[in-house]
Amino acid sequence: MSPSEDWSRKGGVLIAVLAAGVAVLVLAPRMLGLATGPEVEIITWLKTTERDGLSLRLPGVAEPLKVQTHHFARITIDVAPGGERAVAWTTLDLQGSLGRTRVSSLGVERVPFVRRGREWVPEGLPTPRLAAALLALESRRRALEAGDRERLTSLLGVKDPDAGSGAGQEELERVLALQKRRLRVEAWYLRLERDDAMVTEAWRLEGELPSRPVDDRGERALSLIRREEEFFFSPGLM
Repeated sequence: MSPSEDWSRKGGVLIAVLAAGVAVLVLAPRMLGLATGPEVEIITWLKTTERDGLSLRLPGVAEPLKVQTHHFARITIDVAPGGERAVAWTTLDLQGSLGRTRVSSLGVERVPFVRRGREWVPEGLPTPRLAAALLALESRRRALEAGDRERLTSLLGVKDPDAGSGAGQEELERVLALQKRRLRVEAWYLRLERDDAMVTEAWRLEGELPSRPVDDRGERALSLIRREEEFFFSPGLM
């Protein structure tokens, strides 16, 4: 074999090796995805957020939910027929703040995922049930501060405005009777179940009555029920 033929043969082998390497680099992510399946990819996405962090925007709320620490656990994945959509069921332990309000939450999350190209990503927020509960709580706080009875009624699980009668209704009327009303929530402690949520609220209420100024603090227990992807207060707002 002549030197030129030998170099030609070696060059052909080198080109073949390089081509194979390029093919592996291009196809490896897709092959890996097929090998692991959506379950591993979705679990990896959720667990990666524990390292990278979360900052969530709630619809209609100016300040984001700033997450200090969070942990997804007990994750199970349901893949829809067709393999383009899936739902992750998981527990979520989260500590953070929404504006000046501390948020501590523990409970169940249902996170819809969708396949976009080669990746699985959340269809919306990665904490949709916590976000829905916080949106209901913040909407109630704003409506109480503004004295918006129509908005308060819309947040009830039943549409009878007198459903929360008794002590809760008396407390509601006491809050709405204040002038120059300011309601600050210092903390929400949430326990999320599949169809409802229990909340402990630490609050501070400031305002004026004809006879005296008011500056009260306290805690109250609130109960929410889920309807589709929204939460409503039941039996009452207070």
